[in-house]
Amino acid sequence: MDIINRDRILYEKSFDIAMRDCDMFRRLRPSAVLTMFQDCSEDLTENWGVGLDRMLDDGFIWVVARVSCQVKTLPCHGQPVTFRGWAGRSQMGIYPYHYHIEDREGRELISGNSLWTVADIQTHSMMGANVPRLELPSPEGPDGFLPKMRFISRPEAYETTHRQVRYSETDINGHLTNARYMDWACDLVPQEFHKTHPMTGLRIDYRAECRPGEDIPLDWALDDTRLWCRSEGRFAAAVFF
Repeated sequence: MDIINRDRILYEKSFDIAMRDCDMFRRLRPSAVLTMFQDCSEDLTENWGVGLDRMLDDGFIWVVARVSCQVKTLPCHGQPVTFRGWAGRSQMGIYPYHYHIEDREGRELISGNSLWTVADIQTHSMMGANVPRLELPSPEGPDGFLPKMRFISRPEAYETTHRQVRYSETDINGHLTNARYMDWACDLVPQEFHKTHPMTGLRIDYRAECRPGEDIPLDWALDDTRLWCRSEGRFAAAVFF
């Protein structure tokens, strides 16, 4: 059962890690972490009366600008966890959300945060005169769970490839869904590398949308501590090991 405490704007949900969210090594996939973050943020905005349907009716969409997390231990298939999320204080049209996943004994597994904005549904611009500055509830959430954002620096040497945005990878806003960026990055790496290098953190900066049918150039590089992936002007991502 989902619980949203209106006094603290706290989302809480306990569940077992599902098979659909795990990779071949029974660990929670990086993209599944992002999906959980997004589901939490959507439930919070729905609770405030500015959820997806209301925003679309008014001509606006929620757009994620940045996501980051740190991982102490990746949960595995069937493991009971508790997910908590809460809102930070909005500023200048930026709306932060914070997330925390712990095991049955209350030990922290994953902590993370994301930054969201509101954009015009026609232009997908955040700067239009009609784009609202929402007055959302913003009491302080729990302390001590907020990870530092890691800087996504470009390596000196990298490879180049490309990938096309497919129908199955798009969302209701008509572009590549947020979590699929992480799948794109992870697909660049040999399976055996994933087996011996569980994720310890990730970050994605979203800069411009990727639309269905577009052929997106990807620059990427890999070493023992980081997978780096970028499409110039579109996004930059890093998975840490």
